[in-house]
Amino acid sequence: MAYFNIYKASAGSGKTYTLVKEYIKKGLSTNNQIAHKSLLAITFTNKAASEMKTRIVETLFHFSQGLQNTPDDSYQKLYSDLKLELKYTDAQLVKRSGQLLSSIIHYYSLFSVSTIDKFIHKIIRGFSYELDLPSNFEVEMDNDKMIQDSVISLIDEVGLDKELTRSLINYSNYKIKEDKNWDVQEDLIKVSKQLFKDHTSVFIKNLLESELIKKKQQELIVKIKSFEQKIVNARKEIYNLTIGIPDSVFLYKDLPKYLNKIKTKPYIDINFSQRLYSSIQDDRWYKKSESIENKSKVDQISTLLCATLQNLFELIEREHPHYLFHRTCYSSFFLISVLSKIDQKIINIKNENNIVHISEFNQIIYDFLKKSPAPFIYEKIGNRFDHYFIDEFQDTSKIQWRNLIPLLEEALSKGGTCLIVGDGKQSIYRWRGGDVSQFLALCNKDEKPVLGQFSKNIKSLNTNYRSGQKIVDFNNRFFSFLSKKLKKPYNELYNKLEQKTHINRKEQGYVDISILEHKSIDLSQDTLQLIHEKIQLIIKDNYNFSDIVILTRNNKEITKIANYLTDNGVPIISSESLLLKNSPTIQFLVYNLAIILDDSDSLSKAKFLEYLIYNNTIQTNSPSQTISCYAQKNNIELQLFLNKHGLEWDVINLQRLNIYELIEVLVRLFKLDKHYNLYVMFFLDFVFEFTVKYTSSLNDFLNYWSQKKDVASIVIPPGINAVEIMTIHKSKGLQFPVVIFPFANWKEDLGKDKSWFNVASFFYNQDASIFTLLPLKKELESWPSPFPEHYQRHASDILLDNINLLYVAMTRPKDRLYIISNSDPRKGAIYKYFTDYFNIEEGLTNSNHFVLGKKVPRNSKSDLLKTIAKSSFISQNWRDRIRIKEKRGFNKSLKQKYSISWGDLIHEIMAGVNTASDIEIMLNKLNIITMHGTKTFNRIKKEIEKIINDKQVAHLFKSDLEVFSEYNILNIDGSIYRPDRVIVHTEEEASLIDYKTGKEETRHKGQMKKYEEILLHMGYKKINKYLIYLTTGDIYKL
Repeated sequence: MAYFNIYKASAGSGKTYTLVKEYIKKGLSTNNQIAHKSLLAITFTNKAASEMKTRIVETLFHFSQGLQNTPDDSYQKLYSDLKLELKYTDAQLVKRSGQLLSSIIHYYSLFSVSTIDKFIHKIIRGFSYELDLPSNFEVEMDNDKMIQDSVISLIDEVGLDKELTRSLINYSNYKIKEDKNWDVQEDLIKVSKQLFKDHTSVFIKNLLESELIKKKQQELIVKIKSFEQKIVNARKEIYNLTIGIPDSVFLYKDLPKYLNKIKTKPYIDINFSQRLYSSIQDDRWYKKSESIENKSKVDQISTLLCATLQNLFELIEREHPHYLFHRTCYSSFFLISVLSKIDQKIINIKNENNIVHISEFNQIIYDFLKKSPAPFIYEKIGNRFDHYFIDEFQDTSKIQWRNLIPLLEEALSKGGTCLIVGDGKQSIYRWRGGDVSQFLALCNKDEKPVLGQFSKNIKSLNTNYRSGQKIVDFNNRFFSFLSKKLKKPYNELYNKLEQKTHINRKEQGYVDISILEHKSIDLSQDTLQLIHEKIQLIIKDNYNFSDIVILTRNNKEITKIANYLTDNGVPIISSESLLLKNSPTIQFLVYNLAIILDDSDSLSKAKFLEYLIYNNTIQTNSPSQTISCYAQKNNIELQLFLNKHGLEWDVINLQRLNIYELIEVLVRLFKLDKHYNLYVMFFLDFVFEFTVKYTSSLNDFLNYWSQKKDVASIVIPPGINAVEIMTIHKSKGLQFPVVIFPFANWKEDLGKDKSWFNVASFFYNQDASIFTLLPLKKELESWPSPFPEHYQRHASDILLDNINLLYVAMTRPKDRLYIISNSDPRKGAIYKYFTDYFNIEEGLTNSNHFVLGKKVPRNSKSDLLKTIAKSSFISQNWRDRIRIKEKRGFNKSLKQKYSISWGDLIHEIMAGVNTASDIEIMLNKLNIITMHGTKTFNRIKKEIEKIINDKQVAHLFKSDLEVFSEYNILNIDGSIYRPDRVIVHTEEEASLIDYKTGKEETRHKGQMKKYEEILLHMGYKKINKYLIYLTTGDIYKL
C-alpha cells in the first residue's frame, strides 16, 4: 500500500537538506527524459522557493563535477547519502546529476518549486472559463487600497441611500454617547479587512438584511434598558434604606463606594467585592467602636438591606453576562449592517478592473474541486504531478490543505509519493490562517489517515546542525519547562524536546540573558544602551557587524533601536529604518505634491518651507516668521517668494506634468540630485509603479502614498557590513552567527482578534442564523455560553503563539544568543517565563542575569563585505534632449563641440589600471589607436606611466595589493560615494587616490576629507590621501 512521509523537523535540523535530498533523489531515480516535470515542491514564501531552487541547481552542478569538487561537508554528506540510497556508483551519480541539471535548465518552466498561492493561481488560470473569470484577469495582492476606495465610495452615498445614512448616523450617535470618536470611517476600514480572510464569504452571504438587523437591535435595546432599569431600581431602594447613615459607618465604606459605582451607566464592572459580599453573608456592617446611635440605625435596616443586596447580587450573577453580550452585539450590528454593502463595492471594483484578489484563490478552488475530479484538473493545467514535497506545513491553512488533498490522493493512487515537512513549534502565522492543529493531527499515529486509505510514515529530525551545544541544551530545558503552561494537544510540541547537537558543534555556543529591573527610570534607554554595549564586545571578538542580527517583536522597536545605534556610529540595515517616509527629502517631495494639489494646505507649506530654510536653500534672518507668513499665502504668492530666492518654482507648469516627470523636475529644481540618494531613487520607482498600475492622478497618488508609506522602503542588496534589525516573523527560516533579542517582554495581545458567531439563540424569534463579528476579549469569560469556552481556546492559541515566537527567535543563532528582557508588568508578562525558569529549574532566586557557555573569539575577521551600486544620480529633462533636424548633412560645429576631453579620457583608462601591465590592455580595450591614432596612443601611455611611476604613488600600483577601483560606499545616511581608487594595506590602514581633470579647486580636498570620514567609520584608523590631476600630471599628498 502507498504511504506518505511526514517529517517533524525542529529548528536547525536540516529541513532544507531533507527536502533537497528527497527532491533530487526522486529526480535522479525517475527514468523520464524530463524527470522534474512530475515533481512539485510547495513552500510558504517566495524567498523559500527561490532558495530551494538555487540549492537544487547548485547541488546538481557540484555533483555533476564529481565528489572531489563538492564545496563543503554538507554537500559531501548529501552526495554520500544519495549514492548509498540509490545504490549508484560515482560515475552513475555524476552522469545522472548532469542529465537532471541539463533537463532543468532546458525545461526551466517545468521546474515547479513555488508557493501554494502560485500553484493555485496556475490552476485558476487553467480554469478561467469554467470559473467564469476573465481570461486576462490580474492578481491583486493589495487589499488596503481596495478597502479604502470601497469605504470612501460607500460614505459618498450618505444622504442618497436612506438606509445607509440612518445606519451610519445611528452608529455615530452611539459612539458619541459611549464617549468615543464619532468618525466611523476607521471602524469601517478595520471591519472590512475581514472580507479578505478564509471562509468569510460564507458569513457574508448569510448576513441579515439591514431592516432585520434594525429589528434585532431594537430587541437588544429593550433587553439592555430592562437590565439597566433593574439596577437603577435596586440602587434607589438601597440608597433610600441608608439615608441618614453616614458613609463612614459602613466598614471600609464598601457599601457607599459600591452605590457610587453603579450610579452611572453603562454597567460594565459592577460585581460585588469580596469584602462587601462577606458583609452581606455575615450581616456585619460596622465596627465595634461605632456609636450606639449609628449601630441602632444600621440594625433597623440590616435584614432588609441584606435581602435587597442579595437579590441584587443574584440579579447581576444571572443577567449581567447577557447584558455585556447584548451591548457588544448591539454595537457590532452597526458595522455588520453595512459590511455586505462594502463587499459589493469591492466586487464592483474587481469586476471593473478584471481583478481577482489573492485571498480568493483558495475559496475559488475549494468550491471548484468539490465538483471536478483531480485527473481533469491535471489535464487542464497541462501537467501531471506524481511527487509532492510540502514545506512549512504548520503554516498551511485548513482550506489550503483541503484543496491539496484530492491532488495528493490522485498522485498516491497512481504510485506517486508525498513528503510533508513541518514544525509546530515554528507556527507563528495563525493570523494568516495557519493552523498548527492540522500538523499535530497529521503527526498523531492514532488519528485516522487524512489521505483516504493511504497510511503515513512519521519521522523526526532531531539533530541540530545550526547552533552550538550550549544554545541547544538551554532551549531544550527552557521550552520543556514552558510546555507545562500549555494544554493538550499543544503541550506535546515541547514536553519531549530533546534535540541533539551535531558533533561539530559540541561544547560550543553561548547564552546570555539579562532581565532589567522595572524600577529603572528609563527601561527603554537602558535596553538600547545594553544592546550597544553587547555589539561593541562582539566586534572586539573579531565578528563583523554583518554577523549580528537584532530581532524584535514589532516594527516600533526597530525604529528605536535603529535611531539609537545610528546616533552611536553603528552601521545598521532594517526595512523599518529604510522606510521612504523616514527620509526628510522624500517628506519634502510629498509636501511639494500636496501643495501643488491643494492651494489651501497650510501645514504642508509650513513643512515645505521649513525644509528649504533649515537646509540653507533659502536664507532668512527670521525662519519662524517666514514660515508662519508664507504658509498662509496662496500658491502664486508662494511662487513669487521662491522665485526671489532663485528657485524657478512655477506652480502652473508643474501642475501640467505627469507625476513621475513632476518628481524628476522637483529633484532637479531643488538640486536634490547633488548626491546620489537611494531614497529618491526608490521613491521614483515607487511613483513609476503607481503610474503603470493605476492612474496619473496626483490626488490618487497621495492617497496611495498614505496607505503604503508604512511599508515602502529601500531594498538593500546582501553584502553590506552592517547590523541587521528585523522582526521575529521575518527571521523565520534564517540563521545568524549572533542574535540579540531585546525587549523580550510584551503583552499577550488578547482582545485584538475578532471572530464570527451565530447569535440566533439569544433572540426571541430564533432565525436559522444571525451572524455577527465579536471581539475575542477577556470580557467573554463572563458572558453566557458558548463565549467563555471560545475565549479559552483563543487564549490557548495566543499562549502558543507567544511561546512559538520565543522559540523562533531563540533558535536563529549559530554561536551566541543574547536576550534582554525587563520585569515591568506594564510592558507584559513574558519576562516571567524567564524568571520562573531561573527560579524553578536553575535554582537561581532573584537572579536578573543568566549565562551559559563561554564566549569564544573568532580567530580573525572575515573580509569586509562589498556592494556595487550606481555612482551618480542621473536626471535630465527629456524635453531639452529633443532636437528637430532642419536639414541633412554633417554639422562641423557639432564635431568641435563634442570632441574628446583629454583629462576625461585618461580618467577612463586609469579606472582599469592597477599595475603598469594594465596600461596597454586598457588602451587596446578602448580602441585608442582606431579612434584617435598611434600618436595619441603613445602620448597617453607616456602620461600614465609618468603618473604611476612617480615616487609618491608608485608603491600604490604594485601587483600584490588589494585594490578597489570605483567601488561604491554606502554612507549611513543612505548617500553613496565613489572614490576612484582605495588600496587596503591592513585591517587598520588604507590609501585613497582620486583623479581630477581641469584646474585645482578647494572643494577637491573637502571631497577627500569626506571619503576619509567614511573609511574611518568603517573601522580603518589611518588613511593616506592622494589627489592626482590628470591634465597636468600634478600629484599631491594631503
